[in-house]
Amino acid sequence: MFTVRELYSGYGKRIILKDISLTQHRGTLTSLIGPNGSGKTTLLRVLAGLQGYSGSIMLSGHEVRNISRKNFARSVCFVMTGRTFAPSYPFSVREVVAMGRMPFTGIFSRLSPHDEAVIDSAADMAGVAHLLGRNVMTLSDGERQLVLLASGLAQDTGILLLDEPTSSLDPDKSAKVFALLRRLADEGRSIIAAVHDINISLSYSDEYIALRDGVLISHGHKVSEEVLKDLYGTGFIPYNNNERNDSMWRALPE
Repeated sequence: MFTVRELYSGYGKRIILKDISLTQHRGTLTSLIGPNGSGKTTLLRVLAGLQGYSGSIMLSGHEVRNISRKNFARSVCFVMTGRTFAPSYPFSVREVVAMGRMPFTGIFSRLSPHDEAVIDSAADMAGVAHLLGRNVMTLSDGERQLVLLASGLAQDTGILLLDEPTSSLDPDKSAKVFALLRRLADEGRSIIAAVHDINISLSYSDEYIALRDGVLISHGHKVSEEVLKDLYGTGFIPYNNNERNDSMWRALPE
C-alpha cells in the first residue's frame, strides 16, 4: 500500500534518510532492521506523516503530503516505543486505549457502543484487558508498551507502523505480540515493525527492510548472513531452522 521513491529526510541540515525506494504490500508483515542510528525510527516517522521529506510516498495511489490529516489517521497508525511514553497525567488505561478512536470520534465526542466494543477488543488482543481500570502512571514499561499497542489497534487502520513493539517485553509476551501481528497481516493489514531482536521478528515476518546509515542496504524475503554482517559489522552463524525463514542467527563476537 506504500510506494516510496527517492525519499530523503532529516533534521535541519542533517540528512538521515538517503534515496530510499521500496514498496510495502497489503497483507505483509515487514521487519525493519539495522543498527542503532541507522534511521529506522526516522523512516517510520516519515511514513506516519510526522516528519517532512523530499521524494514521493504514495498511499493507495495518493501522495501522502496531499492527504488530509483526518483521512490519513484513519488509514495509518504509528505506535511509538514504550520507552518514549512518559505520561504526566493519571489517565486510566481505558482512556489511553480510547485515544486510538480519536480520528473517528474527535476529541470531545461521546464514544458510541461500536467504539466501546473496538476498545474492548483491542485491549483483549494486546493482553491488557485486566489493566483497563489502572492508572497508566503506575504501570511497568512492558505494560505501557502493550497499552500503546492496544491504543494503536483501537485506531483500527489498514497500516500499522511500530517502533520496537517488544523492546520492554519478556520473551513470552514478545512472541504473543508477533503472533498477533502475524495474524493481523494474514487478515490483510500492512505492518512495518522496527526491531532489534531479529530472530523473533524475522521468524514471523514476510519481508525485511535493512537500513544502515540511512541507506537501504537490502529489502527482500529472506535475510542472508552477508546482509547481517554488512549491517552490524560482525559475523553471524545460523543455528536453527524454523517455519518461515531458513535460519535463525547468532552474532559472533569480534
